[in-house]
Amino acid sequence: MGRRPFVLSVVVGLVLALAGCGGTDDPTDQPQTRTPSTAASSSGTAPSTGNAAGLLGPVGLVSAADGTIWAAWAASDVVAPLEGADAQPGTTVDVGGTPLRMALLDNTLWVTTIRGGELVQVDPVTSSVVRRVTLGEEPEGIAVLDGHLFVVLQAGKALVEVDPADGALLRRYDVGGAPRLVAAGEDALFVSDFDGGRVVRVEPGRGEKVTPSGAVCAGVQDVEVRGGTVWAACMTDGTVVGLDPETLEVTSTVEVAGDPDGLTPGPGAGLLVSLQDGPGLAVVDTDAGTSEQVWTGTSGRLLDKANNDVVERDGSAFVSDYLGDAVRVVRLDQ
Repeated sequence: MGRRPFVLSVVVGLVLALAGCGGTDDPTDQPQTRTPSTAASSSGTAPSTGNAAGLLGPVGLVSAADGTIWAAWAASDVVAPLEGADAQPGTTVDVGGTPLRMALLDNTLWVTTIRGGELVQVDPVTSSVVRRVTLGEEPEGIAVLDGHLFVVLQAGKALVEVDPADGALLRRYDVGGAPRLVAAGEDALFVSDFDGGRVVRVEPGRGEKVTPSGAVCAGVQDVEVRGGTVWAACMTDGTVVGLDPETLEVTSTVEVAGDPDGLTPGPGAGLLVSLQDGPGLAVVDTDAGTSEQVWTGTSGRLLDKANNDVVERDGSAFVSDYLGDAVRVVRLDQ
């Protein structure tokens, strides 16, 4: 497939537009109306009532400096903190343009808007927009390294480096393929290439060197650097693979059923994996090379028409449920 579809917001309602590389001639690419969901949970301890604010389609999650989890409600064009045991959205910040991913830098949040083509700085204390930086080319994944912001441009097939002080575009790194997300290591960035099944290393401090791996799996979504290994969620293959950060060779392959998507560090040597089918949550033991699915929802299967994400706080995993219009909270000690 081509570029990953993204959500469009219009006056008459919220629709999901599937933007493939061949345009919109395919009838499967036609917009679909979004309505709030009340899907139930089939197992685990996650709540299942959607959200009282009526917000739609959460995707990206991030922890603010005070530990509050924020969600990007892609189908409602806002970001909001999550409050209470059932992670209900608090005061919303209208960022527009289909917000997808967020990163924390110097106590402020930076939000990518794929439809708006912007990088939006949000003050989580005042719940207000501080600055808008126009990037274009469908920004999605975002990471922080050495005080700078690095943003994946899906349509541009590139990673760009942004100075947070003034929003200046410092450098552009052409990574090719169908890039989506990015993770920061000690001195390099690692970009996922969904269509090519690759991970691309970008070294901003060493001559702006760009090094692609060979095909490591099918359908690379999120990437995470943990324990000296670059981990990649392979949605199509149903695996999570570990790569050597220098050679980009596969060092470990763990089977993870349920369309693995988002990654975040878990307890011990664990890696938490959000699953598009359900959604769900799996825990990967990176030392043993095993996985266990610990929660399954019943909102449905995304089939890459959108994405979900996962973050951990105080022994609980927060999983965005795009179809269920909620962020689910799963206790990891139960």
